[in-house]
Amino acid sequence: MQVIVLRLDYHASNILEQLQQQAQSASLKQEAALPPHITLQTFNQTNPIDLKKAVEQWAGQTKQFSLSFASLGFFKQQGCFYASPIYTKPLAQLHEALNLSTREFTGQKNYYMPEHWVPHSTIINNIAPPFWGPMFARLSMEFEPFEGKTAAIECWSLVHGKAQTEWSIFLSE
Repeated sequence: MQVIVLRLDYHASNILEQLQQQAQSASLKQEAALPPHITLQTFNQTNPIDLKKAVEQWAGQTKQFSLSFASLGFFKQQGCFYASPIYTKPLAQLHEALNLSTREFTGQKNYYMPEHWVPHSTIINNIAPPFWGPMFARLSMEFEPFEGKTAAIECWSLVHGKAQTEWSIFLSE
């Protein structure tokens, strides 16, 4: 599976990593979290080089922009807790540009399509229902709204829950 993600600056990534560590210690999970990111789209077995060719022209001209992570969120289906950025015009435009430039590829997940996408940065996944309340309480104590900036668009190949970076396109300042 290939995943195109939006990577964040050092400040925002550091805050998200601290939240991931707090969540993992509270859940006693042994699996490592993926690096802090916002998933833009996923593809089943697509050539990463072809994906890069589809996005590199507009991505290389995209400027960094600020993000405000204002709240915590939860997806019941995956037992997933996340930090939620405020949905802004630059974020929506970047996501739409990606989906337009990759529409010819197959295997995209519907919930990353523009009309369904919920931008988020996962803190922890697969928490069992009896622990949802305690996990939310723990993360609520740790979470403070924070600011960050976008840094790069990357393509990862996910194999056995681990990300291998296929390519990065750094956003201009």
